Amino acid sequence: MILTFASSKGGVGKSTTCAAIAAAMAIEGSRVLLIDLDQNRTLDRWARRSPLDNLTVVPTDPQKFGGFFRDSEASGDFDHICIDLPGTREVTLFKALARSDLVIIPAQASEPDLREALVVVGDIRDVGDTTGRKIPYRLLLTKIFPLRTRVTTYAYDELERHGLPLFRTALVERSAYREMFLNGRPPTVTEPEKGAGAEIAALLAEIRAIAAEPAALRKAG
Repeated sequence: MILTFASSKGGVGKSTTCAAIAAAMAIEGSRVLLIDLDQNRTLDRWARRSPLDNLTVVPTDPQKFGGFFRDSEASGDFDHICIDLPGTREVTLFKALARSDLVIIPAQASEPDLREALVVVGDIRDVGDTTGRKIPYRLLLTKIFPLRTRVTTYAYDELERHGLPLFRTALVERSAYREMFLNGRPPTVTEPEKGAGAEIAALLAEIRAIAAEPAALRKAG
């Protein structure tokens, strides 16, 4: 399974979600490669704090991504590949999108975040038209308040208005997501059956269900 985490806006939880999902799969026993394309190398630094068995994190320059990805996929060394894209729009984005089994677009419940998410959706559709392949994607609401607010209601209304597919699971603003970059321990370790750990488990179950759907049944917009 090839998962790409994409956003053209910083601060939406893209790298956090990518790390948490990759770690959850590795803890279950899958061999996971996480390609860190973000210029800040956030995930490379995170992985060095508390290395996990079965998880390989490799920081890669965008210019070298294509060859590195092909070699990694062909090696047979990994069950899953997670790609943390840069927070900018560049050619690497389109290469990763074209290879994805699912594109995950994190966004906070705000007008600027949703507007940037629509930009990524447009890129996905363009790549799909060019390659002749429907690329499944889902928006993921992150850093939301535990209780429903007018801002959250606005976000759900806007997503429905645009007909954009959305994960049922949303990530609440929790300290476990911030602390993982301090101690290196992912939510499925610090909170295995509650809070952030339960959210990541639910999100991973959704991801697997979507990726397992026949191509003709996937809602890709």
